[in-house]
Amino acid sequence: MVAKKKDLAQTIIQRANASGLSISRLCREAGVSRRWFEDFKRRPPRSILLFLRLDAKLKEYETQNIE
Repeated sequence: MVAKKKDLAQTIIQRANASGLSISRLCREAGVSRRWFEDFKRRPPRSILLFLRLDAKLKEYETQNIE
């Protein structure tokens, strides 16, 4: 489980970088605190909703980069 959680956080970081976003900006625009993201990297999230917000915001940026 620990490896999977780290993989999720690393995936978010990689996707944000590929979209030209800092993690701080991504969190701010997704309505997720940066503190939550740092906690997410260390232990499993309490709510998947916040993860889904990050994912949705990244998909917006990834779609913009494709078009």
